[in-house]
Amino acid sequence: MSSRTFIEFFAGIGLIHQALHPAGWRAVLANDNNPKKQACYAANFPKVPFRSDDVRALELPLLPQVQLVTASFPCIDLSQAGGRVGINGQKSGVVWAFLEQVAELHRRGTPPEFMLIENVPGLLSLHEGRSIDALLRRIAELGYCVDLIQVDARHFVPQSRNRVFVIGVLGERPRICSAEWSDDHIRRYKAREAYERNRHLPWACFDFPELPTRKLRLSDIVERLPPTDKRWWDASRMEEFWAKLEHHHRPQLEEIAASGKTVYMTAVRRGRRRRLREQIINLRFDGLASCVRTPGGGSSTQLIVEVKGGVVRARRILGVEAARLQGVCLPGEPGFVLPDVSETDQLHGFGDAVCVPAVRWVMEHSIERLIAGHQTAARGSGVIHLESGHVVGTGT
Repeated sequence: MSSRTFIEFFAGIGLIHQALHPAGWRAVLANDNNPKKQACYAANFPKVPFRSDDVRALELPLLPQVQLVTASFPCIDLSQAGGRVGINGQKSGVVWAFLEQVAELHRRGTPPEFMLIENVPGLLSLHEGRSIDALLRRIAELGYCVDLIQVDARHFVPQSRNRVFVIGVLGERPRICSAEWSDDHIRRYKAREAYERNRHLPWACFDFPELPTRKLRLSDIVERLPPTDKRWWDASRMEEFWAKLEHHHRPQLEEIAASGKTVYMTAVRRGRRRRLREQIINLRFDGLASCVRTPGGGSSTQLIVEVKGGVVRARRILGVEAARLQGVCLPGEPGFVLPDVSETDQLHGFGDAVCVPAVRWVMEHSIERLIAGHQTAARGSGVIHLESGHVVGTGT
């Protein structure tokens, strides 16, 4: 088995790869059926073979055994935008094709040692948990122990983005993992309920540390545009902004403007519950952006609001700002090439992607910790390779 190699299913623009490659991971194959996302992936990782087939029709080439497979599969059927039809919907149901690809690797005698799956919290809550239950059972049927956590990107970047991670470890439960669930900061509520319903499955619960304290501020990600930039809304649109602003947000915004401070915040346009056709604008005063979404993906495109010199301005979020909220294109971070497409297509790419530092943190404290333990054992006991989550050695 090649160390730290992986196949990236539903690769999108490549942010899982961006999270993994600083730790020495190397993708041997990427797959996504969106040509614009493929172009971005190729610009950043030109040496990775890319298959643009639908995963349901994908024929995997003969590959050396990889350690890891990843899947940030489509979330639309697990969210309000897709009618919350569940994991068997037309879009989100492609996860079963992904797991069939994993099964094919098993049949070839090259099973991946680890699995990492990411999706929205609706995976846990829909239809009384039947979506997550079915997914966990299928992973276990393939011979994997499972772990289930929730991590919010707000601990890494100024974005509220709560996501579910399912971790699979092939074979018996590693010694550093527990079969018992712990009520901690990443295993609560619906995740806990999923565990209780599936206690009979082989669990391998990692001991994660406390989530970090975020240092990045919203003002750090906002692109500074001059007041004359045409991307700021004109007087007519700002009049509409004030008219649609949530009524109890207006005095708060006016107070900030009167203070003379420079403040950046985000806003989203939503329909009122009782009058869905009437749109309102909700501001966030907590220093966070709302979840970066695709345009039209469950809510309208997020707005950046600038309060400066007593003047309030608003505009649509930029692609580069969405990138920064996902943890790339930041000062001092490894370079990431923005896709050479329209602003709307950039927002589609980053809205469908993952938060890079969140994925990095999950990997560092789970799968990579397990690999590091194996490597330490190997140096001390003449071990020659890894097999099915266990250390296999020469013996003494």
